[in-house]
Amino acid sequence: MVQETDSKTVMDALTRYREKHENTGFILQKNGELTQVALAALRRRKAHTAFEWVKGHDGHLRNEGADTLAGEGARRAAPDELDLTIPPELRVSGAMLSWMTQKLAYRAIRSRKEARLQPRPSTEANLAKIVAALDDAFGVLLPDAAIWKSLRKKEVLREQRQFLWRTIHDAYMVGRHWLRDKMPDELKARAMCKVCPNELESMEHILFYCQAQERELLVDLLRDLWAHTDHQWPGANWGTMVGAASAVFKSGEDRLPATERLWAILATETLHLIWKLRCERVIQNDGAEFTAQEVKNRWYAAINQRLTLDRKTTAPILGRRALKPDAVESTWLPVIANSSDLPPNWIGDSGVLVGIKRGR
Repeated sequence: MVQETDSKTVMDALTRYREKHENTGFILQKNGELTQVALAALRRRKAHTAFEWVKGHDGHLRNEGADTLAGEGARRAAPDELDLTIPPELRVSGAMLSWMTQKLAYRAIRSRKEARLQPRPSTEANLAKIVAALDDAFGVLLPDAAIWKSLRKKEVLREQRQFLWRTIHDAYMVGRHWLRDKMPDELKARAMCKVCPNELESMEHILFYCQAQERELLVDLLRDLWAHTDHQWPGANWGTMVGAASAVFKSGEDRLPATERLWAILATETLHLIWKLRCERVIQNDGAEFTAQEVKNRWYAAINQRLTLDRKTTAPILGRRALKPDAVESTWLPVIANSSDLPPNWIGDSGVLVGIKRGR
C-alpha cells in the first residue's frame, strides 16, 4: 500500500523520525498521541506500507479530494468519534533513560501537571470575548490555542506578553479581587474605580471603558496614527487589542503581514501603556490624572522606542534572530514622518533620525 500525503511533517514523523520520537516518549512532538495511533496501525498491517509526498494545491486529484473532505469535516458542528485505542502489545510507552535530558524531563512533568489543571472560568470567559471580537472585526474564528500562540510572536515584547497573559487569566489585583471576605474595609474600597462613579473596576473597564483621560487620549492617538495606513480602524476591544497579534488584514484575498505586524505592535504598546498609566495614577499619584501633554509624550516615546528597537534588531550580528530590513521598512513606512525624504539605508543607519507622524 502506498500512502500519498502533502505533509512532509507527518511523513517524516512516521518514518524518518519514528525511532527518535519513540525513544523520547513523544514528549516534544505535537500531536504525539495521533502519531502513536498511526504507528500502531502500521505495525498491525502484515504487508509493507510506503509513503509518497505530493505537492499540495497542485491539481493532484486524490490530494484535492482529501482537502475537500478535510474542509467538510472542519465545518461539522460535531466531530467524528475516532477510536484512538492502541493494543497493549503495540504500544511503546515512556522514554528511554539514555535519551532523557533535563529539557525532556521538565517538559514531561509540565505536560502531566497541565493535564490535571481545571480551566479557570475567568480565563475561559476572556478567551471567548477575544475569539468573538476577532471574528466580528476580521472574520476569523480561531481556537484558544492560536490566541496563546500569538502572544509569542516577535511583535509582542516580553513585558507586553506577560501583561497580556496575566490579563487573559484575570491575574491582576483589581476590582472583585479586593472584595474577598477577609479583606479589611480600607482595602475593599480599592475595588471601585476612582474616576467613574459607582463603577466596580475590572481589567475590561480599565482598558476599554474607563473615563480616565489617559485611556481615552491613548486610544485617540492610536486611531489617529492608524489613519495614516489607509486601513479601516478595527476598533479597541478584547479581540483587536488583547488579541492584536491574531489580527488579520487583507487586500482582496491576500493577507498583509506588514499591516498585521504594525497593528500588533501599536495595539499592544498602547494597551500596556494604558495599564501602566492607570497604575501610576492610582498608586503613585494618589488619583491625580495626567495632563494631556504628559500622556502624549509618553505614548510617542513608547512607539518611537519600538521603532528604534526594530531598526536595531536588523543588525547582521544577530544572525538568524535578526529581522529583515525589508520587513521592518514595510511595517513602519506608512506611519513615519517625512518618509519620502529618507535615504535608502535608513533602517540600518543609526545616524538617520526617524520618528512617527503626529496627528492625522
